[in-house]
Amino acid sequence: MGSWIKFSLRNAAVVFLAMMMIVIGGIYSVKTIKMEQMPNVDIPYIIVQIPYSGATPNQVQNDLGQPLEETLSGLQKLKNLYIESHSNVAVAILEFEMNKNMADAEKDVTTAVASINLPEGAGKPVILKDGPSAAPVFSFALSSDKSNQSDLTQFVNDRIKPTLTTINGAGIIDIYGEEDKQLLVQLDAEKMKQKTITYEMVKQSILSHNFSIPSGQIDLNGKTLNVQADFQLKSPEDLKQINILVPNPKGLQKVKLSEIAKINYGNKKDDVYTRLNGKPAVLVQMKAQAGSNAVEVVRQAKEKLKDITIPKDYKLTQLYDTSKEVKKSVDSMLREVLLGTLFAVIVTFIFLRNIRATIVAVLSIPLSILAALITMKYLDYSLNIMTLAGIAVAVGRVIDDSIVVIENVYRQTQLSKERNEMTVLTAAKEVGGAVMSSTLTTMAVFGPLSFVPGIIGKFFAPFGITVIVALAFSLIVSLTVVPLLAKIFLLKITHNEPKKTFLQKAYARTLSWVLHHRTITLIMALVIFIGSLGLIPLIPKNFLPEEKSLSYTLTGDLPIGTSLNKANVAAKNIENILSNDKNIKDYQTYLNGEHLNILIDLKEDATKSVSQKFEKDTLKKVKALDDTIQFALTPIGIAGGGNQFRLIVDGGNRSDLERAGNLIVEKIKNIKGLSNVKTNLSGVKPQLNLEINDDIAANKGLNPMVIANFVLSLIAGENVTNIRIGDKTTSVVLGLKSGELNSTNRIMDQTLINSYGQPIKLSDVATLTEKPGPTALYRLNQQEYVDVSGRFTTDNISGVQAEVNKEISKLRFPKGIKTHSEGQSQAMNEGFINMSIAMVIAVVLVFVVMLITFGNVIVPISILSSLPFLFTGGFLGLYFSKQALGMPALVGFLMLIGIVVTNAIVLMDRVKENEKKGMELTKSLLEAGTLRLRPILMTALATIGALTPLALSTEGGLISRSLAIVVISGLLTSTILTLVIVPSVYHVLKSIKQRISKQNKNSVLKEKAV
Repeated sequence: MGSWIKFSLRNAAVVFLAMMMIVIGGIYSVKTIKMEQMPNVDIPYIIVQIPYSGATPNQVQNDLGQPLEETLSGLQKLKNLYIESHSNVAVAILEFEMNKNMADAEKDVTTAVASINLPEGAGKPVILKDGPSAAPVFSFALSSDKSNQSDLTQFVNDRIKPTLTTINGAGIIDIYGEEDKQLLVQLDAEKMKQKTITYEMVKQSILSHNFSIPSGQIDLNGKTLNVQADFQLKSPEDLKQINILVPNPKGLQKVKLSEIAKINYGNKKDDVYTRLNGKPAVLVQMKAQAGSNAVEVVRQAKEKLKDITIPKDYKLTQLYDTSKEVKKSVDSMLREVLLGTLFAVIVTFIFLRNIRATIVAVLSIPLSILAALITMKYLDYSLNIMTLAGIAVAVGRVIDDSIVVIENVYRQTQLSKERNEMTVLTAAKEVGGAVMSSTLTTMAVFGPLSFVPGIIGKFFAPFGITVIVALAFSLIVSLTVVPLLAKIFLLKITHNEPKKTFLQKAYARTLSWVLHHRTITLIMALVIFIGSLGLIPLIPKNFLPEEKSLSYTLTGDLPIGTSLNKANVAAKNIENILSNDKNIKDYQTYLNGEHLNILIDLKEDATKSVSQKFEKDTLKKVKALDDTIQFALTPIGIAGGGNQFRLIVDGGNRSDLERAGNLIVEKIKNIKGLSNVKTNLSGVKPQLNLEINDDIAANKGLNPMVIANFVLSLIAGENVTNIRIGDKTTSVVLGLKSGELNSTNRIMDQTLINSYGQPIKLSDVATLTEKPGPTALYRLNQQEYVDVSGRFTTDNISGVQAEVNKEISKLRFPKGIKTHSEGQSQAMNEGFINMSIAMVIAVVLVFVVMLITFGNVIVPISILSSLPFLFTGGFLGLYFSKQALGMPALVGFLMLIGIVVTNAIVLMDRVKENEKKGMELTKSLLEAGTLRLRPILMTALATIGALTPLALSTEGGLISRSLAIVVISGLLTSTILTLVIVPSVYHVLKSIKQRISKQNKNSVLKEKAV
């Protein structure tokens, strides 16, 4: 430490060169460092989706769900396995242990899924890794008043998507509402019956007119030539002219395909509607690769889109741009850094009343922050909401070391008549030990934050590491740059014998009274602390704050069996409401069967009160449209939308689980602060069940699979071949004319060909009956379960959860039924426990550092006695500001441990120096308190000033104003109490030690006398 100071004082050129390199390197790092909204952390979830067109939930569970369970349940470090079997798709959600490497997990899952023998008709499995990188960084919509959806789709696939995929760092590009053209052959069942033509005859006729096969090789004129035999359909007209050969008693009869079918070249049958602001559109979402520079990816995407020539009647609308959010965070951080620096300048100048000393102290802020950015760039960290928050929070602390050093150098220089390098060296060395100890203790406090288990720990790790790096450089700056600049600027100041200020005199009188009334002082302090604990039940508690949201997701679950056309009418009614809202910028509609999803973006100037009013009014209006639709309006954001209530019910059969789930919903749905309470069991859905008589089918030359595939082709249509129309490959889909299959009798009247070429009526080998079936099947760890879900609409999540637990405890469930909480409530409990552990570890580390620094137990115990009172101020701040006690507030309490201890170390370091000089205990405490009052108040007020912009901010997020309020209020009370409690406790402990030593000494003298 002393050698650092000496080196800097004697090597000014080296120090200035280092400062220049830090400035240049810092500016370079700012311009080149990766920027993204959230830190790139592994989220221990992987999702597997397997499409299975036309399958019922029971079929999906039997053919896909069960094989997935059997294969995936054996993966290492798998915590939970959720299997959802819906109509047409199977979904597996895998939750791994936090220490599982997710890159390895993805490989394991991919290998396991690849080993499953998928049934015919199942699509290609899609494996998705959850996490910040799974969220889109840029989205836009392509719409047109004249062109149809398939033309828009073709333009996106042919021009836009290939261009965007060339961008370095571009990830998956998802297209919603894409629609391709196809050749649809719609058979007329009555005309086919009249001409004795079967479905299979039509299919074979089409295939026999569209083929390309190699026909071997032939030697001609000394050359070996390949023979290619083909017959290609090239247009819809070619398809219409196909001759179907129909055997009859007179021979073969030719029937044109156009005589029994309607052939249409156009869009596929709508099963999904996508619109932007009520107009048909194709929606495109672009993701960035994990670890890439999201802002740069978006910038390049915008440039690429500008270079694409878009047809005149097409309109490209940019919807979501993560670069705006990142730039907003950077601007906010810069604003808070500048305001914090300004407050620090004001505080330092008010106390020192010297502009040169003020500038020297404040220089530590830019140097420490720029050095931290260089280190972050080297460690491949990105600028994101957590690292930016770390920088903003560090601003208030990095100046503290320099304030302590410059204050002591300034005071000693004023006192000294002869000023030289030795004056600066002596003054800096005098407080150097305290500065190093206080900084190391603060770094020790933020260390455990980097190792908090769970997902929240991974998100807070970059925050903690950023603060630690900034503090490390602030220590170096205070012991190298500050002494050198003090030598240059302060040695020529006017000699002045400083007099005690009014504050010092008042504090000296107060401390003198306290030291003579130690018992009363400590009892009063204890009463204040215990009294503040009574505020805990009055403070709302949550996991993360819900910030102002400018984006919402409106979902609507329509009654089971609702047709797409009817659902579309309901969607358009909702769109009419949204189109008349002046606060809405854009809204994107995605309608898929019975499920409606509308993404709503408010205008950027919308305030928090506007967004809250919008949420309340919109939900009220859409619910008034149709009481049979279950609506939910959820904010989208970093923390917003995460206030999810979840309760898992398991341990019984399906009927018992359903009964228990319904009981819970009825009991808790009216609890204040909880909305949209429902279960994942929405009831039953009518379905047609084809029952095949195997014996009769075998006698007629058919097998069940042939019959089932025939029915599938009739209903869903069959892609029989592909043809080239122009430069585009188009599928030919064969099926019955729309409206032909409007009853089970019409289906059963259809004829198929057996293995002997004979026509067999479908009703001869099978029956088709309507039966109820589940809408979906849900299993957790190979057992059925019910998920009761909802949304917390209040900050007091713990209070609502307590009310839920109270109401559920009154219910009587069937035997074996168990419940346990998931979602926000569970995350809050785990987060509180983990942060409490981090605080305990931080206190232990602080104690160890102080034990090494001071070499005895009394001083560390005296300093730690001030810690309980940081909670007093923190709780008072949360109570009066009506902020919730959540993860940001707990991080604030963790910060306070380091800051409060820093002030106490500065005080007790001077006490120990006085005692070494032989000063009496009370006098040493009074002298140290009076002398160190100014730097303690300066550092406390500088920190408070630096965090004031964050405390006044209305922005939310993982690091929110509750953190700043806790630190400011806790620092106010703990600083005041530190100045009286720590000396009192130290006096008591020291007095006890002296009495014990005196008694031991007397005992030894008596033994010698005997």
